[in-house]
Amino acid sequence: MRRRFPPWADCILWLVLGWLAIFTSSILVLAILRAVPPSRSLESFLSFVPNLLGISLVLALGLRASPFPGVQVLSVRRPDWKVFPPVALSTLGLTLLGAELDTYLEELLPPPDWVLEIFRRVLEYNTALEFVGVVSFLVVIAPITEELLFRGLFLNRLAEGYGSRVGVVVSALCFGIFHILPWQVVGAALVGIYLGWLVVRTRSIFVPMFSHAVFNLVPVVATGLAPRSSILRQLAAEDPAAASHLPPLWLLLSTLALVTGVLWTRRIAPPSEGTANP
Repeated sequence: MRRRFPPWADCILWLVLGWLAIFTSSILVLAILRAVPPSRSLESFLSFVPNLLGISLVLALGLRASPFPGVQVLSVRRPDWKVFPPVALSTLGLTLLGAELDTYLEELLPPPDWVLEIFRRVLEYNTALEFVGVVSFLVVIAPITEELLFRGLFLNRLAEGYGSRVGVVVSALCFGIFHILPWQVVGAALVGIYLGWLVVRTRSIFVPMFSHAVFNLVPVVATGLAPRSSILRQLAAEDPAAASHLPPLWLLLSTLALVTGVLWTRRIAPPSEGTANP
């Protein structure tokens, strides 16, 4: 076991190592795609390999350096299943509010075409196999790996040194920074605060995993149904110039869903003695 650095230094080290691993494996994936006949299914499968490798490397190194059991560091505990309905409700409200925030950000800082192409290709599917690939990555693999990393390893390490409130906020900032693209950083950081609050409140990593999966599932479904509604187009990988803002009623309902879900979750999952809750 290596000597542990201060929590902030460990988090910077993990971010850099994760980026390097993702960058290196992305180059290898591009080389593979150029060497073999183009296939949308193969491309969909290989698209999540760099993130998976990068996150797995950081998790392995972080858990090896920790003196605590992995299940404790990662908050691997059976959740109270009663929290899932209110978490689903608040997540749906947060998803709509997050989409509205993204619309404003894209108006202030219009993303270049290559960024829009990345977003489209991540969410695009035309066949059942491609749909399975998109869902596997965005709704299964990404929520599991990213929550283990940021609401598990990062948050636990930061909470050791600075308390759970600081751990939630700073791990959320790391989550946002990890996404690199400025059009994702703000939204990811704000969502990360909510996800961090969930794991501190419920003491189970499976709750933010569920919320993260719902959050990612909404744009996947919206992408397939986008032509039917302007609201769905806003949630999908569409041209920001064509996206409209949510009607005031939808903003009100989304806010009510978020607040109701949070209060409902607090009622079901009261803080345990000695636990600092944000």
